[in-house]
Amino acid sequence: MQTFNYPSWNRITFDRKGTVPLNEQLFGQLRRFIVDGMISPTARLPPSRLMAEELGLSRNTVVLAYERLATEGYVSRRVGAGTFVENMLPEDHRPSPSPAAAATKDAFLSPSRRGQALLDLDLPPERIAAFDLSAGVPALNEFPYDVFAQIASRRWREHTSAHTGYDYSRGASLLGSRIATYLSDAKAIACKPEQLIVIGNTLQAAALVSHVLLDRGDTVLIEDPCHIPQVATLEAFGLTTVPVPLDESGFDIAAAGEVNRNARMAIVSPVEQWPFGCTMTPPRQQNLLEWAADRGGWIFEDDSNNEIRWSGEAQVSLHARDPLRVIYTGSFNRVLAPGLRLAYMIVPEPLVETFSVAQRIFSFYAPLPDQILVADFMDQGRLASHMRRMRTIYRERAACLTECLRDRLGDTFDVPDARAGLHLTIRARRPFNDVAVSRALLEKGLDCPPLSRYFRGQVKRTGLVLGFGNTSVRRIPRCVDILARAVSAVG
Repeated sequence: MQTFNYPSWNRITFDRKGTVPLNEQLFGQLRRFIVDGMISPTARLPPSRLMAEELGLSRNTVVLAYERLATEGYVSRRVGAGTFVENMLPEDHRPSPSPAAAATKDAFLSPSRRGQALLDLDLPPERIAAFDLSAGVPALNEFPYDVFAQIASRRWREHTSAHTGYDYSRGASLLGSRIATYLSDAKAIACKPEQLIVIGNTLQAAALVSHVLLDRGDTVLIEDPCHIPQVATLEAFGLTTVPVPLDESGFDIAAAGEVNRNARMAIVSPVEQWPFGCTMTPPRQQNLLEWAADRGGWIFEDDSNNEIRWSGEAQVSLHARDPLRVIYTGSFNRVLAPGLRLAYMIVPEPLVETFSVAQRIFSFYAPLPDQILVADFMDQGRLASHMRRMRTIYRERAACLTECLRDRLGDTFDVPDARAGLHLTIRARRPFNDVAVSRALLEKGLDCPPLSRYFRGQVKRTGLVLGFGNTSVRRIPRCVDILARAVSAVG
C-alpha cells in the first residue's frame, strides 16, 4: 500500500477570493492528480484532519471533497482504514480518442531528429549482473563491503561539509593524487594530479574529448566491432565515425586506408578490446603513434580492461609513449564495482583548464563521498591487495571457462586465452545465428550478447561475448552445458 511521503497536495493552490467553493477546488485538483497518475491506484489519501492542517482548510472542506471523489468513483472509503484511490477509474470506461486526435498528440510528442537518431542506433542491452556469464561484470560478492563501511562510517562522523557540497575539485584533487601514484607505480605512467579529470565513466571521457578537441563533422576512427554506446556518444556530438576492422592483432591504422588522412582522432582499446577481445601488437601501436604525430591527430586510449591483468607481459600504455597526443582513460568500475561510477582521464597540461570548464558545464562529476572513500581505500594500501586477490579469482574463473568451452564447443568456436579484462569472446567457425542463441540463453538466465550486434561495418563476424568475473568456478561448467545445448538446438 502506498502512502504520501512526498505529498502531491503540496502542489495544490486555491483562489480564496474566487466564487468557486474551496471544497470544489480541492476536488478538481485531487481528481486531476488521480487521473494523471500523480497519485497511484490503491494509494491511501492523507487523513482529512492532516490534509486540512497542511492546506490551511477546515476539516469539513476536505471531507466534502473526499465524499465527492467517492461518489464519482475515484476513491473508496473504508471505515477505520482510510480513503483509497480506486484501481479502475471512471475514465477507464470511456472510449479511446479518435485516430486523428491520437496522431496529432503523437506528432507533438515525437523526438527531434537527433533524438530519433539515437533510437535508430539499436544499442545492445545493458548487462544483467544477476545472470551468469554476464560480460564485463566484476565479482560483486567479492567487493570489500566491510572495509568500505568502516571508511564511510568514519568519514560521515567527521561531519565535513566539504564532502557534501558543490566543491567537486576538492574531492578530485584528493583522489587525483592517489590515482597519479597508482598509475606511476602500476603502469609507469607519469602525470600530475591536476592532469587527472575524475568522472563517472569512460563514456563521459569520450563526450568531453568530443567537445574539447573535435569539431562537428570531424572524422573519428573507431574499432569494429566497437563499444556501441561510445560511438553513440561521438555521433551525438556531430562527429563522423568510420569503422576500422579488427583482427587478432588489434587496431590497424593502415586498414583505415585513405580515410586516415583526414581523421582527427582514433579511439582504441589496446588490451583485451571490448567486445572482440584482441590486444594490439607493439608494431601496430607504433604505427598508430606515428600516424598521430605525422597527421596532428589524437588518440583516445581506453585502458579499462588492462586494469585487470593476471597473465602475460604487461603492456606499456600508448600514453606513456606519447603523453601529448594520447588522452588516457581508466576506470574503477570494473576493478571495484560499476555502481561506484568512478573513472578518470589524463589530459595534457595546457588543456586542463578547458577540460575542467567542459566538465563543469556538462556536470560530469563522480559523487564526492565516493571519491573520498576510494581515496582512503587507496591510502590504506587496500586497492593493491584487493587487486592481487581478484587477479587470482579471475585467473581461476577464466581458466575454468576456457577449459569447459574447448571441451564442449571447441569444434564450433575459436576459444582464445583470456589474460586480462572480464570477458572472453568466442568466434564462430561456421555460419551461426548468434542473435537467436543469445536470446535463448537469456531465457535460461545467461547473459551472453551476440558479437554481431557490435559491428558497424559491412563485414560482420558471429560469436558470443561471455563473462566470467561474476560467475563462480562452481557454476561455470553448468553454464557451459546450457550454452552448448542452446548452440546445438538454435545456432
